Amino acid sequence: MEYKVFIFSNDVLSGQNTFDFVKFNKICLYNIVKIQNYIIENFDLERHFIEDNENLIIFCNNENLDNLIIKNINNLGNKKTFIDDQIVIFEKSNSKIVFIPLECDFSLLNKVFKREENKKYCEFHLFGIGEKEVENKLKTLKDEVDGLEYKFNYENLLCDIVVAYNGNTTLIDDNQVKIASAFKQNAYSENDMKLTEIVSKMLSLKNKNISICENITKGKIIYSLLKDNENFKELLKTATFDNFDYLNNDALYEKAVEFLKETNADIAIMTNGKFTENGLEFNYALADNQEVHIFKNNFKANQDNCIEMAKNSLLFHLVKKLRQNDITF
Repeated sequence: MEYKVFIFSNDVLSGQNTFDFVKFNKICLYNIVKIQNYIIENFDLERHFIEDNENLIIFCNNENLDNLIIKNINNLGNKKTFIDDQIVIFEKSNSKIVFIPLECDFSLLNKVFKREENKKYCEFHLFGIGEKEVENKLKTLKDEVDGLEYKFNYENLLCDIVVAYNGNTTLIDDNQVKIASAFKQNAYSENDMKLTEIVSKMLSLKNKNISICENITKGKIIYSLLKDNENFKELLKTATFDNFDYLNNDALYEKAVEFLKETNADIAIMTNGKFTENGLEFNYALADNQEVHIFKNNFKANQDNCIEMAKNSLLFHLVKKLRQNDITF
Protein backbone atom coordinates (compact mmCIF):
# COMPACT_ATOMS: atom_id res chain seq x y z
CA MET A 1 0.00 0.00 0.00
CA GLU A 2 1.16 3.55 -0.72
CA TYR A 3 0.66 6.56 1.56
CA LYS A 4 1.16 10.30 1.43
CA VAL A 5 2.61 11.57 4.71
CA PHE A 6 1.80 14.94 6.30
CA ILE A 7 3.76 16.23 9.29
CA PHE A 8 1.97 19.23 10.76
CA SER A 9 4.23 20.64 13.45
CA ASN A 10 5.70 24.08 14.06
CA ASP A 11 8.44 22.49 16.19
CA VAL A 12 9.53 19.97 13.54
CA LEU A 13 9.55 22.61 10.81
CA SER A 14 11.62 25.01 12.93
CA GLY A 15 14.05 22.30 14.01
CA GLN A 16 13.12 22.48 17.70
CA ASN A 17 11.85 18.90 17.51
CA THR A 18 12.85 15.99 15.28
CA PHE A 19 10.89 13.41 13.34
CA ASP A 20 12.48 9.96 13.48
CA PHE A 21 12.65 9.26 9.75
CA VAL A 22 15.05 6.33 10.30
CA LYS A 23 12.64 4.41 12.53
CA PHE A 24 9.62 5.34 10.42
CA ASN A 25 11.30 4.20 7.19
CA LYS A 26 12.44 0.96 8.83
CA ILE A 27 8.85 0.15 9.84
CA CYS A 28 7.63 0.99 6.33
CA LEU A 29 10.31 -1.29 4.86
CA TYR A 30 9.38 -4.15 7.19
CA ASN A 31 5.72 -3.95 6.13
CA ILE A 32 6.42 -3.08 2.45
CA VAL A 33 4.63 0.23 2.79
CA LYS A 34 5.54 2.76 0.11
CA ILE A 35 5.59 6.48 0.79
CA GLN A 36 4.54 8.70 -2.10
CA ASN A 37 5.99 11.86 -0.54
CA TYR A 38 6.44 13.79 2.69
CA ILE A 39 4.86 17.19 3.32
CA ILE A 40 6.13 19.06 6.40
CA GLU A 41 4.25 22.24 7.35
CA ASN A 42 3.27 24.34 10.33
CA PHE A 43 0.07 23.24 12.01
CA ASP A 44 -2.93 25.02 10.48
CA LEU A 45 -6.41 23.90 11.50
CA GLU A 46 -7.85 25.39 8.30
CA ARG A 47 -5.44 23.48 6.04
CA HIS A 48 -7.26 21.31 3.45
CA PHE A 49 -5.38 18.05 2.91
CA ILE A 50 -7.91 15.24 2.37
CA GLU A 51 -8.49 14.11 -1.21
CA ASP A 52 -10.57 11.21 -2.49
CA ASN A 53 -8.91 7.84 -3.02
CA GLU A 54 -5.66 8.75 -1.25
CA ASN A 55 -4.12 6.86 1.66
CA LEU A 56 -2.85 9.41 4.15
CA ILE A 57 -0.78 9.42 7.32
CA ILE A 58 -1.05 12.60 9.37
CA PHE A 59 1.38 13.35 12.18
CA CYS A 60 0.85 16.27 14.54
CA ASN A 61 1.38 17.11 18.20
CA ASN A 62 -0.98 15.28 20.50
CA GLU A 63 -2.48 18.54 21.79
CA ASN A 64 -3.72 19.33 18.25
CA LEU A 65 -4.84 15.88 17.20
CA ASP A 66 -8.45 15.90 18.45
CA ASN A 67 -9.17 19.33 17.00
CA LEU A 68 -7.73 18.30 13.64
CA ILE A 69 -9.93 15.20 13.52
CA ILE A 70 -13.06 17.12 14.58
CA LYS A 71 -12.40 19.80 11.98
CA ASN A 72 -12.24 17.18 9.19
CA ILE A 73 -14.71 14.63 10.56
CA ASN A 74 -17.16 15.02 7.65
CA ASN A 75 -14.47 13.91 5.18
CA LEU A 76 -13.12 10.93 7.11
CA GLY A 77 -15.72 8.21 6.63
CA ASN A 78 -17.75 6.35 9.21
CA LYS A 79 -15.48 3.40 9.99
CA LYS A 80 -12.74 4.07 12.49
CA THR A 81 -10.28 1.98 14.48
CA PHE A 82 -8.21 2.93 17.53
CA ILE A 83 -4.70 1.59 18.11
CA ASP A 84 -3.78 1.57 21.83
CA ASP A 85 -5.83 4.74 22.37
CA GLN A 86 -3.21 6.73 20.47
CA ILE A 87 -3.59 6.19 16.73
CA VAL A 88 -6.89 6.59 14.88
CA ILE A 89 -7.53 4.98 11.49
CA PHE A 90 -10.47 6.11 9.35
CA GLU A 91 -11.56 4.10 6.31
CA LYS A 92 -13.35 5.83 3.48
CA SER A 93 -14.21 3.94 0.28
CA ASN A 94 -10.91 2.32 -0.71
CA SER A 95 -8.63 4.63 1.25
CA LYS A 96 -7.24 4.90 4.78
CA ILE A 97 -6.57 8.09 6.73
CA VAL A 98 -4.34 7.59 9.76
CA PHE A 99 -3.88 10.18 12.52
CA ILE A 100 -0.80 9.75 14.71
CA PRO A 101 0.50 11.93 17.55
CA LEU A 102 4.17 12.80 17.12
CA GLU A 103 4.77 11.80 20.73
CA CYS A 104 3.64 8.17 20.31
CA ASP A 105 5.86 5.11 19.97
CA PHE A 106 6.32 4.60 16.23
CA SER A 107 6.42 0.82 16.70
CA LEU A 108 2.62 1.00 17.01
CA LEU A 109 2.63 1.57 13.26
CA ASN A 110 3.20 -2.17 12.85
CA LYS A 111 -0.39 -2.58 14.05
CA VAL A 112 -1.55 0.00 11.51
CA PHE A 113 0.13 -1.52 8.47
CA LYS A 114 0.01 -5.26 9.34
CA ARG A 115 1.67 -7.86 7.18
CA GLU A 116 -0.64 -9.91 4.99
CA GLU A 117 -1.34 -13.29 6.58
CA ASN A 118 -1.38 -15.22 3.30
CA LYS A 119 2.01 -13.87 2.18
CA LYS A 120 5.51 -15.17 2.93
CA TYR A 121 7.90 -12.38 3.95
CA CYS A 122 11.69 -12.52 3.59
CA GLU A 123 14.44 -9.97 4.03
CA PHE A 124 17.88 -9.69 2.49
CA HIS A 125 20.73 -7.35 3.35
CA LEU A 126 23.35 -6.61 0.71
CA PHE A 127 26.60 -4.78 0.17
CA GLY A 128 28.23 -3.41 -2.95
CA ILE A 129 25.50 -3.88 -5.55
CA GLY A 130 24.20 -0.82 -7.40
CA GLU A 131 20.75 0.55 -6.66
CA LYS A 132 19.68 0.24 -10.30
CA GLU A 133 20.85 -3.37 -10.45
CA VAL A 134 18.83 -4.19 -7.33
CA GLU A 135 15.74 -2.64 -8.93
CA ASN A 136 16.25 -4.56 -12.19
CA LYS A 137 16.72 -7.89 -10.41
CA LEU A 138 13.57 -7.36 -8.36
CA LYS A 139 11.57 -6.42 -11.46
CA THR A 140 12.71 -9.63 -13.15
CA LEU A 141 11.78 -11.68 -10.08
CA LYS A 142 8.35 -10.04 -10.01
CA ASP A 143 7.59 -11.73 -13.34
CA GLU A 144 8.75 -15.10 -12.02
CA VAL A 145 7.41 -15.22 -8.44
CA ASP A 146 3.66 -15.36 -7.80
CA GLY A 147 2.33 -12.23 -6.09
CA LEU A 148 5.78 -10.76 -5.45
CA GLU A 149 5.86 -7.37 -3.74
CA TYR A 150 9.02 -5.66 -2.56
CA LYS A 151 10.53 -2.59 -1.00
CA PHE A 152 14.17 -1.68 -0.49
CA ASN A 153 16.27 1.03 1.13
CA TYR A 154 19.69 1.87 -0.27
CA GLU A 155 22.37 3.92 1.47
CA ASN A 156 26.16 4.06 1.29
CA LEU A 157 26.54 0.73 -0.58
CA LEU A 158 24.21 -1.11 1.81
CA CYS A 159 20.81 -2.28 0.63
CA ASP A 160 17.98 -3.66 2.78
CA ILE A 161 15.28 -5.58 0.90
CA VAL A 162 11.97 -6.97 2.10
CA VAL A 163 9.89 -9.14 -0.24
CA ALA A 164 6.49 -10.80 0.11
CA TYR A 165 4.91 -13.39 -2.17
CA ASN A 166 2.21 -16.05 -2.25
CA GLY A 167 3.62 -19.14 -0.63
CA ASN A 168 4.11 -21.28 2.46
CA THR A 169 4.70 -18.91 5.35
CA THR A 170 6.86 -21.28 7.41
CA LEU A 171 8.98 -23.42 5.06
CA ILE A 172 11.83 -22.43 2.77
CA ASP A 173 10.49 -22.88 -0.76
CA ASP A 174 11.84 -22.64 -4.31
CA ASN A 175 10.87 -18.98 -4.61
CA GLN A 176 12.81 -18.01 -1.51
CA VAL A 177 15.84 -19.87 -2.86
CA LYS A 178 15.42 -18.15 -6.23
CA ILE A 179 15.30 -14.69 -4.66
CA ALA A 180 18.26 -15.43 -2.39
CA SER A 181 20.28 -16.77 -5.34
CA ALA A 182 19.75 -13.55 -7.29
CA PHE A 183 21.64 -11.63 -4.59
CA LYS A 184 23.95 -14.36 -3.29
CA GLN A 185 27.27 -12.67 -4.09
CA ASN A 186 26.33 -9.49 -2.24
CA ALA A 187 24.26 -10.79 0.68
CA TYR A 188 25.54 -10.73 4.25
CA SER A 189 22.30 -11.40 6.16
CA GLU A 190 18.76 -12.73 5.80
CA ASN A 191 17.65 -11.40 9.19
CA ASP A 192 17.90 -8.03 10.88
CA MET A 193 21.50 -8.42 12.09
CA LYS A 194 23.80 -5.54 11.14
CA LEU A 195 27.33 -6.01 9.81
CA THR A 196 28.67 -4.77 13.15
CA GLU A 197 26.61 -7.37 15.03
CA ILE A 198 27.75 -10.18 12.74
CA VAL A 199 31.41 -9.23 13.27
CA SER A 200 30.97 -9.36 17.04
CA LYS A 201 29.08 -12.65 16.93
CA MET A 202 31.64 -14.34 14.67
CA LEU A 203 34.58 -13.19 16.79
CA SER A 204 32.85 -14.56 19.88
CA LEU A 205 32.05 -17.89 18.21
CA LYS A 206 35.64 -18.30 17.07
CA ASN A 207 37.02 -17.07 20.40
CA LYS A 208 39.12 -14.42 18.63
CA ASN A 209 40.03 -10.86 19.52
CA ILE A 210 40.79 -7.94 17.23
CA SER A 211 42.92 -4.80 17.10
CA ILE A 212 41.87 -1.82 14.98
CA CYS A 213 43.90 1.17 13.84
CA GLU A 214 41.98 3.92 12.04
CA ASN A 215 43.08 7.11 10.37
CA ILE A 216 40.94 8.40 7.50
CA THR A 217 37.72 6.85 8.88
CA LYS A 218 37.98 8.99 12.03
CA GLY A 219 36.99 6.27 14.49
CA LYS A 220 33.73 5.38 12.72
CA ILE A 221 34.56 1.67 12.57
CA ILE A 222 35.43 1.29 16.25
CA TYR A 223 32.53 3.49 17.35
CA SER A 224 29.94 1.54 15.33
CA LEU A 225 31.18 -1.81 16.64
CA LEU A 226 31.07 -0.62 20.24
CA LYS A 227 27.71 1.13 19.81
CA ASP A 228 25.96 -1.92 18.35
CA ASN A 229 27.47 -4.57 20.65
CA GLU A 230 27.54 -4.39 24.43
CA ASN A 231 30.24 -7.07 24.64
CA PHE A 232 32.54 -5.78 21.89
CA LYS A 233 34.93 -4.12 24.35
CA GLU A 234 35.78 -7.64 25.53
CA LEU A 235 36.74 -8.62 21.98
CA LEU A 236 38.65 -5.44 21.20
CA LYS A 237 42.32 -5.94 22.04
CA THR A 238 43.52 -2.49 20.98
CA ALA A 239 41.89 0.57 19.44
CA THR A 240 44.14 3.31 18.09
CA PHE A 241 43.96 6.38 15.85
CA ASP A 242 46.94 7.36 13.71
CA ASN A 243 47.18 10.27 11.27
CA PHE A 244 49.98 8.78 9.16
CA ASP A 245 50.37 9.83 5.53
CA TYR A 246 48.87 7.80 2.69
CA LEU A 247 50.76 4.52 2.24
CA ASN A 248 51.34 2.34 -0.79
CA ASN A 249 50.35 -1.31 -0.52
CA ASP A 250 53.80 -2.54 0.55
CA ALA A 251 54.06 0.02 3.33
CA LEU A 252 50.49 -0.72 4.46
CA TYR A 253 51.33 -4.42 4.55
CA GLU A 254 54.37 -3.82 6.75
CA LYS A 255 52.47 -1.48 9.07
CA ALA A 256 49.65 -4.03 9.50
CA VAL A 257 52.11 -6.82 10.33
CA GLU A 258 53.86 -4.59 12.87
CA PHE A 259 50.53 -3.59 14.43
CA LEU A 260 49.46 -7.24 14.71
CA LYS A 261 52.69 -8.15 16.51
CA GLU A 262 52.64 -5.11 18.80
CA THR A 263 49.07 -5.71 19.97
CA ASN A 264 49.34 -9.51 20.12
CA ALA A 265 45.84 -9.77 18.61
CA ASP A 266 44.34 -12.64 16.63
CA ILE A 267 43.22 -10.25 13.88
CA ALA A 268 44.38 -6.75 13.03
CA ILE A 269 42.80 -4.04 10.91
CA MET A 270 44.78 -1.11 9.49
CA THR A 271 42.99 1.59 7.52
CA ASN A 272 44.65 3.95 5.08
CA GLY A 273 43.32 6.58 2.72
CA LYS A 274 43.31 10.08 1.30
CA PHE A 275 40.68 12.46 0.04
CA THR A 276 40.97 13.72 -3.52
CA GLU A 277 38.92 16.15 -5.58
CA ASN A 278 36.84 13.16 -6.76
CA GLY A 279 36.23 11.50 -3.40
CA LEU A 280 38.16 9.02 -1.27
CA GLU A 281 40.94 6.56 -2.09
CA PHE A 282 40.63 3.98 0.66
CA ASN A 283 42.86 0.99 1.29
CA TYR A 284 42.84 -1.28 4.30
CA ALA A 285 44.57 -4.40 5.55
CA LEU A 286 43.03 -7.40 7.30
CA ALA A 287 45.74 -9.48 8.95
CA ASP A 288 46.23 -12.55 11.09
CA ASN A 289 49.39 -14.46 11.99
CA GLN A 290 49.40 -16.27 8.64
CA GLU A 291 48.38 -13.78 5.97
CA VAL A 292 47.64 -10.13 5.23
CA HIS A 293 45.01 -9.14 2.69
CA ILE A 294 44.94 -5.65 1.18
CA PHE A 295 41.68 -4.17 -0.16
CA LYS A 296 41.57 -1.08 -2.36
CA ASN A 297 38.50 1.11 -2.96
CA ASN A 298 37.64 4.41 -4.61
CA PHE A 299 34.49 6.20 -3.46
CA LYS A 300 32.95 9.20 -5.19
CA ALA A 301 30.68 11.18 -2.88
CA ASN A 302 30.86 13.87 -0.21
CA GLN A 303 33.28 13.33 2.65
CA ASP A 304 30.76 11.97 5.17
CA ASN A 305 29.26 9.49 2.71
CA CYS A 306 32.71 8.35 1.60
CA ILE A 307 33.62 7.54 5.20
CA GLU A 308 30.37 5.61 5.65
CA MET A 309 31.05 3.62 2.46
CA ALA A 310 34.61 2.93 3.59
CA LYS A 311 33.35 1.65 6.95
CA ASN A 312 30.73 -0.57 5.28
CA SER A 313 33.26 -1.99 2.82
CA LEU A 314 35.67 -2.95 5.57
CA LEU A 315 33.00 -4.53 7.77
CA PHE A 316 31.54 -6.51 4.86
CA HIS A 317 34.90 -8.02 3.88
CA LEU A 318 35.74 -8.69 7.52
CA VAL A 319 32.47 -10.61 7.85
CA LYS A 320 33.30 -12.66 4.74
CA LYS A 321 36.68 -13.59 6.16
CA LEU A 322 35.32 -14.44 9.60
CA ARG A 323 32.73 -16.72 8.06
CA GLN A 324 35.36 -18.89 6.42
CA ASN A 325 35.88 -22.25 8.08
CA ASP A 326 39.53 -21.42 8.74
CA ILE A 327 40.23 -18.06 10.37
CA THR A 328 43.34 -17.78 8.21
CA PHE A 329 42.72 -15.31 5.44
